[in-house]
Amino acid sequence: MTRILLVCGSQRAGSLNALLLRGLATALPDTVQADFLRAEDVDLPLYHGDLESDPALRTRLRRVHARFCDADALILASPEFNGAMTPFLKNLIDWVSRLPYLDGTAANAFADKPVLLAGASPGWSGGAVGIPALRAVMGYVGGLVFGETITVPYADRALAADGTLDPAFAGTWWRDCVGRFAALAATLKG
Repeated sequence: MTRILLVCGSQRAGSLNALLLRGLATALPDTVQADFLRAEDVDLPLYHGDLESDPALRTRLRRVHARFCDADALILASPEFNGAMTPFLKNLIDWVSRLPYLDGTAANAFADKPVLLAGASPGWSGGAVGIPALRAVMGYVGGLVFGETITVPYADRALAADGTLDPAFAGTWWRDCVGRFAALAATLKG
């Protein structure tokens, strides 16, 4: 069984990107176990080096880090904030990437891990403007960023409350993309 961690870059209760992840999960094959990392699962402050030695924070960080390490692949969905990923998602990546430097027994949770990038927004870009910044950060921390991305413009109209994507807005190509990504993750897992 391939484990894929789905991470939403938005903390908003009614997040379009959380809905998008639910929709993308429906296209995952039965051989995939989906694990949704919710914003409330992440109890980490804004990154600050002076906080790294706090034992309580390290415990919380290890819990989140373990979710990334246990996954065979990642699907990240983030809205764009001023042409980049959200501060929440960047902060999460920063903290998770720091643990190996703080604890020599901790692995790089991103190293050689396939990553599919996605975004949804109510505007015309669908989050596409922020994807290059997220691609650069994920490559820097060691992730194997999948060549294709999934972006959904006008997501407030394209996504139903259950995450179903309206083909009139989103087409159906994204299902094949998710399938190819899952196949790659299974192949790399061995």
